[in-house]
Amino acid sequence: MKFGLNLINFGPGASAESIGASAAWAEQVGFQLVMVSDHVAVTSDVAKAYPAPFYEPFTALAWLAGRTSADLGGRP
Repeated sequence: MKFGLNLINFGPGASAESIGASAAWAEQVGFQLVMVSDHVAVTSDVAKAYPAPFYEPFTALAWLAGRTSADLGGRP
């Protein structure tokens, strides 16, 4: 069984520091993956429910990939 962690990439508590620290912790304790919310285009209804900042998911995940060392690669 594999376990993952959803990182908060939006709202007043989201920052590069908090996202990076959370991913580092997840890797350190043995999680196999991290995820972020995937609203690529933040529409007005999403912006009302989830306040700024809203870090773009593909960029955030690419940045996190450079900060972690696990070679997950989708292998079992």
